[in-house]
Amino acid sequence: MIKVVKFGGSSVANSQQFKKVKRIIEKDDTRRFVVVSASGRECSEDNKITDLLYLCHAHIKYNINCDKIFKMIEEKFLRIAKDLGLHYNIEKELSIIHSQLDKNIDLDYLVSRGEYLTALLMAEYLNYEFVDAKDIIFFNYDGTFDYDKIKKVFNEIVKDSTRLVIPGFYGSLPNGNLKIMSRGGGDVSGSILANIIDADVYENWTDVSGILMADPRIVKNPREIDIINYSELRELSYMGASILHEEAIFPVKVKDIPIHILNTNHPESKGTIIKDNVKNDNDNIVTGIAGKKDFSIITVKKNHMSNEIGLIKKALDIFERYRISIEHIPTGIDSFSLIVETEAIKPYVYELVTEIKKKCQADDVSVIDEISLIATVSRKMKNYPGISGRLFTTLGNNGINIVVISQTSDEMNIIVGVHNKDYEQTIKVIYEEFEGNRY
Repeated sequence: MIKVVKFGGSSVANSQQFKKVKRIIEKDDTRRFVVVSASGRECSEDNKITDLLYLCHAHIKYNINCDKIFKMIEEKFLRIAKDLGLHYNIEKELSIIHSQLDKNIDLDYLVSRGEYLTALLMAEYLNYEFVDAKDIIFFNYDGTFDYDKIKKVFNEIVKDSTRLVIPGFYGSLPNGNLKIMSRGGGDVSGSILANIIDADVYENWTDVSGILMADPRIVKNPREIDIINYSELRELSYMGASILHEEAIFPVKVKDIPIHILNTNHPESKGTIIKDNVKNDNDNIVTGIAGKKDFSIITVKKNHMSNEIGLIKKALDIFERYRISIEHIPTGIDSFSLIVETEAIKPYVYELVTEIKKKCQADDVSVIDEISLIATVSRKMKNYPGISGRLFTTLGNNGINIVVISQTSDEMNIIVGVHNKDYEQTIKVIYEEFEGNRY
């Protein structure tokens, strides 16, 4: 068995967390390929290394000295190295970076140094070989990954060493320039390696004991999800559940490699397993509940609309020209609505309404703001008649007005739109209906 293990920023925030990582690695000999994020917050008053590096770049851009910020970065890494008794010359690496802090420094290079330095220290501490991500994670110029090249290079590397530490979050372009991923991209790095290696499991270690059924800031002590499939995870991630980078799903999904979400601070917890072909072996009807605030509903009304061909397309063409993504399109006999993020249409709302009304020759175009979308997700929904009825009834009984309803034919989830003021209460009510009533 081979495992790829990825440790998030909180798992490598200080020397104590490094020690926890080492205990986890030493407990299972199959954990041979380790991916790390940049050192994260030690406490709420602390700063993530990546945030500080972005801040350094912003200061440089506006000709503001960033030495004080970089000093915080230096102190963090020097303290970890000292506490762990490491011998690697981290001072030299920090000095090289500091010497390049001028207008010409590349953003991707600078921001990637958090993962780079963290991985250097972790490699020595674990007595694993360090492999720079630029030498093993390769992008094409269009931003896609060059799997063939990654596989070829990886096979050469493991001829000499089968225990590696690799920085997450970045790789290199065909011309050798560094390229970073979007925030949380370390999850993607680990997922790609799991794909290339044909790993049996991809472990993702963080600061929570698996995925929770609902946001713990809204629902008190929500149940942990034991097992979830990729489609459910995708739905919850898209609707705002902060679990792991949503792009991390695809490299392992194609090979049906399970992802195991685990807690570095409580390694004994069973965590959450993410895999396809999940058996319905428990009595939890709903897998998870997630949502996002601040959407707008643009409703277009026109008499005899159902007899007209291509009307919705005319409206969509306008949004495509403004490069605005559509979330949902509920329709009626003489009307249809376009649900979009409010922030996306804010600069153009009057132009959009005017153009839609003109191009569609609509009788009326109206806009409603401050809408929240909440998804109730479950792979079992299609096997349990009456789920929608229970959901709508409990919201009605609690005085929550549903503005819009959306459900696809696969019955993976039910999305309801409510007013922002009802967002938290809606999630609480749905959770209580499907989870509280079980006890």
